[in-house]
Amino acid sequence: MTRRGRPRSERSAIAVIVPIKLHLYPGEDDDLIAFFDGIPSGLRAAAVKRALREGATMGPSDQQAEDDILDVLDTLLL
Repeated sequence: MTRRGRPRSERSAIAVIVPIKLHLYPGEDDDLIAFFDGIPSGLRAAAVKRALREGATMGPSDQQAEDDILDVLDTLLL
């Protein structure tokens, strides 16, 4: 007797599972709450991976340059 349903993926045997639990607070994390609310059912993992990859493209030197620019802008606004 054969098993019903889709056969197991061969990739699942080598998958690395990273459990993450977030506490998001209204008023403080509204942008993240809206991000997760806008993800269609079943696509949360793909959306998080895409967001992490887009954020990971910024290296440490890029982050420092961005911080320097923000510091200059802060002094101009004050």
